[in-house]
Amino acid sequence: GLDRVNVSLDTLRPDVFKTLTRRDRHKDVIDGLEAAHAAGLTPVKINSVLMPGLNADEAPDLLAWAVAHDYELRFIEQMPLDAQHGWKRDGMVTAGDILASLRTRFELTEEGAGARGSAPAERWTVDGGPHRVGVIASVTRPFCAACDR
Repeated sequence: GLDRVNVSLDTLRPDVFKTLTRRDRHKDVIDGLEAAHAAGLTPVKINSVLMPGLNADEAPDLLAWAVAHDYELRFIEQMPLDAQHGWKRDGMVTAGDILASLRTRFELTEEGAGARGSAPAERWTVDGGPHRVGVIASVTRPFCAACDR
């Protein structure tokens, strides 16, 4: 009954993946993405969270890789979900940071609110299309005024 999948993948580097997930399963995730695409579960969507000191520099590489594999990439701002309230907003990678980083290698054309509909991600066409990238600015912008989440 599946017709598409969303997969979390925050890095293309196996060592960083192991640090983030405490699992040595990077290849399994990559293989799973390829299998989902081959099975026709498209668009295969990938959600990525960038964090300073770990993977903050990977936005352009992740997007280039997603475009090359015909995946739809969405970046999600890191959200304060810690019960200890130790998370600090000033140390996060913001939507603005992500877009600035992506624009060092790609031309991004905003699709606008009409194309967004009820989805939480703002979307941009990459290098004239057909590929897109999304950013869910869950902290720095009101991201869900019209969404259905």
